Amino acid sequence: MLDDEDREEQTSSSATSNTPGNEPLPLIDELGVQDVEVPLASSRGRIFSAAGRFSPLAEFTEREVVLHPPQLPLQDGKFDEEIAIRVDERGILLDELGKPKHIPGAKFRGASLWWLGEMQPGTTKHYVAWFDTEGRPHKLYVNGEALTADIVFRLRNKTHDGELTFFADIDTI
Repeated sequence: MLDDEDREEQTSSSATSNTPGNEPLPLIDELGVQDVEVPLASSRGRIFSAAGRFSPLAEFTEREVVLHPPQLPLQDGKFDEEIAIRVDERGILLDELGKPKHIPGAKFRGASLWWLGEMQPGTTKHYVAWFDTEGRPHKLYVNGEALTADIVFRLRNKTHDGELTFFADIDTI
């Protein structure tokens, strides 16, 4: 077990030294994390939390928490996760197995309700639609606003059979 003075010396020297071949040190070594006894560390004016040598390192910023892999050097820059949304030819959202997503037990005019690939702007909430006999989608609306899946789930749960035509405020186009 390292005492505070040794740990401080190791942390400051490891931040500037490189591994053989002049490559930067892994972040876990740069911070000097040995075990879970000292969970917080600082480097370059940034705050990190470590649960141990083999767990991801959490960096605390003003707006978010960023997880870094402990085995790689610290990479500065903006990283965005790209989320792909898959839909079928009718515009229905596909689940992880590639099957069209519907809302179990929910109906409108006797037709099943399906998740559309289209989302409410600025959110990850998907709109819901039913399909007529000709295969055309029809969204559900309340006071001119399209219903999202989370609202439809709640409405379905308020009925005894899942039929949403029970609610007089719901309109469709």
